[in-house]
Amino acid sequence: MDYSSIKGFNYQPSYGSNGFEIWRQFDATVVDRELGAGKRYFPGMNAIRLWLSWDAFNREPERFAQAFDTALATAQSYDLVVMPVLFNRWHDRALDYGGIYIDHFLSRVSWVQREHMFDRYMEMIVGRHAADPRVFAWDLCNEPFSYSCPPEEIPEIVDAELSWLEGLYKTCKRLNATAPVTVGIHPGHGRRGMEQVAPISDILSIHPYWTADSPAHDKGVYEKSLDDYVAVAARLNKPLLATETCWGALDDAKRVSIITYTLGELKKRNIGWLVYLLHHSLIADAHRPEYGPVTDPGNLAFIEADDSLRPGHGVFNEF
Repeated sequence: MDYSSIKGFNYQPSYGSNGFEIWRQFDATVVDRELGAGKRYFPGMNAIRLWLSWDAFNREPERFAQAFDTALATAQSYDLVVMPVLFNRWHDRALDYGGIYIDHFLSRVSWVQREHMFDRYMEMIVGRHAADPRVFAWDLCNEPFSYSCPPEEIPEIVDAELSWLEGLYKTCKRLNATAPVTVGIHPGHGRRGMEQVAPISDILSIHPYWTADSPAHDKGVYEKSLDDYVAVAARLNKPLLATETCWGALDDAKRVSIITYTLGELKKRNIGWLVYLLHHSLIADAHRPEYGPVTDPGNLAFIEADDSLRPGHGVFNEF
């Protein structure tokens, strides 16, 4: 597969404020309408990155599995291939998405841990779709190693998290997953992070956000970081894909300028992308302030709550 040809979006349905809500309240009609709006406004859109919820799966595994299959079928109806995100380690101070916490993988720190605790989920989601052509890649985890201190200060936690991810990767291979496996590293993890997860990444996933002035981000520094990613991918002989990108803003014109610069730099380097975020959602930073608190990224959505195109955001089609 030519990953440079991927031109798509992350998708979070509009009706939930975290992963658990989204999948417990799964609404196939809303998903169909919102993906349909995406394809209408962005006809060249060919892929989505779809975040799952292990938390919701644990409540009713079969119901969750059926909802996942429905989401895949809906994406296929709009000629979209899917990168499911199996687990999440990004947490927000204003509206937390949920997912995996240190308690789940650091040995002996919590009674929530149990042997083979993720096996049934992996078997029912990855195993049942091991050869599913609708899945173009599996993202083991969104933004692991998200710490508020330098990783070298907490080596035991880093080692435990990496061991957990290695176990998930081996499980995908044991289940005969034919789609490549990856790990979506966060922007602060940088080149070091990409090299750390390279042994368990068939393709390399980066989240190259240029944050403009929230916080201040020098363009030279940003462009060098992209060049470093390209160099590492070439050295490791692995494909490179931006699985999140395009920082947000509450001001529409400012957001358009961020999109234009970011996608222009990615295109120069032949890097495909899954922009964040297709549609207004109640999750963190995916809406205007009247729908809930927002933090530094502002509003990351391309489509408004009423399914209209956000002003100027058709610029996506120019790339």
